[in-house]
Amino acid sequence: MGPPPPLKRVQHVGIRVHDLDAAVAFYTGVLGMTVSDRYDPGDNPHNPWGICFLRCGSGHHEISLIGFPKEANLQPSRVGLRGAAVGLHHVAFEAASREEFDRWAAHLRALGVEFVMGPVVHSPAHPEGDGTLGENRAVYFLDPSGNGIEIFCDLAEMDPGTNRVSEAWFRDRLRRDGHSPAAADPPPAWRPGVSSMAGARERSAAKKTAS
Repeated sequence: MGPPPPLKRVQHVGIRVHDLDAAVAFYTGVLGMTVSDRYDPGDNPHNPWGICFLRCGSGHHEISLIGFPKEANLQPSRVGLRGAAVGLHHVAFEAASREEFDRWAAHLRALGVEFVMGPVVHSPAHPEGDGTLGENRAVYFLDPSGNGIEIFCDLAEMDPGTNRVSEAWFRDRLRRDGHSPAAADPPPAWRPGVSSMAGARERSAAKKTAS
């Protein structure tokens, strides 16, 4: 049997919520998404749940909020982003630029949304980096059901030939962030059998000592 056919993209995420009305209010009011379709629990003869389909682009939906009848007596998750559990960890929404990302952070703060983490730069190489991976600038918070939400910008572009962060992209990103393009080198490519976070604990400890 040969390899599977290529996938085009990740298109949408279905999220179980404890209260469909509260979830819809959050995703439309806080995140500015648009309802494409909605039905409540009991409306669909094939399934017990209700669904609200939401979009932030031109497609029918990027998020499906799935709510169950009130009798199910579901409660918000208390696990958070660092707790051990199985299932969805977070959903990430991309801001168009660093400027738009900063506007999002200000918008969320104005609404009193509590940040679980960030704003932070996920990078082992960027001068502002936290030592983790992806190169994206991000902020994390929770929806009313306790599901993790991320707003981000500047996710790394990869060089398919080397499987490393594109050097041209990395140096341009440093310049856009107000640093010299020569301030750092892109992180090394992942190698099979070697953790992408190898040495991270030692580097973190050294950084704390130096500060």
